[in-house]
Amino acid sequence: MLEPKRAIQTASKQEPRGLQIGQRVWIPILLVALLARLPGLVGKPIWFDEAFSALLSVKGPAAIVEATTADVHPLGYYLLLWAWGRVFGTTPFALRALSVLVGLGLVGVAYAAARAMVGPRLAAWFGWLVALSPFQVHFAQEIRMYGLLALELTAAAALYWAAVNHGGWLRWIGFAVLAAAAQYTHSLAAMYLLPMALIPVYRRNWKAVQATLLCGLGSLILYAPWLLRLATQIAGIRQAYWIPIPGPVELVRTLIIYLGGLPIATWALPIVLFSQVLVIGLGGWALLKGRRSNDPNSAIAGWSVYLAFAPLLLSFLVSQWVPVYLDRALLPAGVAFLFGLAWVLGGDQLPQRFRWTAVAAVALSFGVGLFSYWTYRGFAYAPFEEIVAQIGENKTEGEIVLHSNKLTAFPSIYYAPELTQAYLADPPGSGSDTLAPATQEVLGLTAQADAPTVIGDSDGVWFVIFRREISDYAALGFPEHPVLAWLRNNFRDEAVTSFGDADLYHFQGRHGGSDT
Repeated sequence: MLEPKRAIQTASKQEPRGLQIGQRVWIPILLVALLARLPGLVGKPIWFDEAFSALLSVKGPAAIVEATTADVHPLGYYLLLWAWGRVFGTTPFALRALSVLVGLGLVGVAYAAARAMVGPRLAAWFGWLVALSPFQVHFAQEIRMYGLLALELTAAAALYWAAVNHGGWLRWIGFAVLAAAAQYTHSLAAMYLLPMALIPVYRRNWKAVQATLLCGLGSLILYAPWLLRLATQIAGIRQAYWIPIPGPVELVRTLIIYLGGLPIATWALPIVLFSQVLVIGLGGWALLKGRRSNDPNSAIAGWSVYLAFAPLLLSFLVSQWVPVYLDRALLPAGVAFLFGLAWVLGGDQLPQRFRWTAVAAVALSFGVGLFSYWTYRGFAYAPFEEIVAQIGENKTEGEIVLHSNKLTAFPSIYYAPELTQAYLADPPGSGSDTLAPATQEVLGLTAQADAPTVIGDSDGVWFVIFRREISDYAALGFPEHPVLAWLRNNFRDEAVTSFGDADLYHFQGRHGGSDT
């Protein structure tokens, strides 16, 4: 999203070709963006990550600092969510509304920044793409920090572009503050900031290099209180984290997500993959033509493509040593990708038939991506509110509510905090063993070592488990899930009710089975 000063000066003297865009085009863009972010806002159940955010944020600032020191994510988003919840409440709608507001802010910032860089015509294309991108819509609803990260880094990129091309100490200071804020939101912000900081080096703009170094120093000073804790978090990632070392498949998957979002239906994958290959091919052709024709905006498009792919490749390389490759942390790079896409679709470099073919491919990918996201209710979603309601209505005194792991436990506890519930620990040292004991203690939700210890001599157990976990054990050669096998060996009566991808078992009537 940056380009040589000569190009911006040339662009400012030219009127945009084609349809002239009115000053108030941002109003329908924001309205459509809001409408795209409303489906499922209330009806879609929260899942583990969202429940974790909600349960931690209500504990207050001191607890958030203590918990995030042991966790892999910094404290910035959780503090903001705590403040928001104090004012607007902690219902799913209230907490997700913060993400919607942040997502609308991203659309507004993206449009305003593009208008300053490339004029109203391409800015409108960019605004529509950000408003309707399935990748952006998804994280403009979740109770997580990724939408905020995208907003901060997109605003930082816009300020950086303006500072490099036009100067102004206020712009440089604003960039430094936003860079620090992004690091407080997610540690992987560095994967976007570092490639951005190399742009003046490539351009041999040594004055901008010096200013960038000073801003980097200022940003590190602002981040210093948390920087001391970063080594502990990295050590935690090395010991046990669910992210595997990525390979070529992950790179292709991310490219699909840039266009079609996630989760995406299996039947839609070929559509999005074909569209992405088509768009990348036509985009490369358009960039070559733009360079040859001295299109003043082609340099900006080139830098946006750089900021779309450089963070991806940097994350990929770093993950060969420390597993940090996370698709959703590349949400800001996805915004940069949309900027380059807007230039391809709204520019004049491609023949009309190719340009409109690309428009149709993008529209189709957006359509199937949004449909997949809006309708998805598979793992790790389940109607947890219905599950705990059934337990609460039928549970008798002395019966135990047990979850196979934290994935069903945390959402259920969020929906029914008054219901005493326990959950089993993940296998120590496994990829799923990601919740630090210190964080569990702060939340007051400590994992239990085994089912017999939790259940004791109780005559009844309500057991919640995802069917995927049962299938995983079967794939490992287990004839039956170990906990289910123990329960069936120790209780006479069994009833099971399915809720989406989760099953609720009710065991009653203790008999003399084995405790092993």
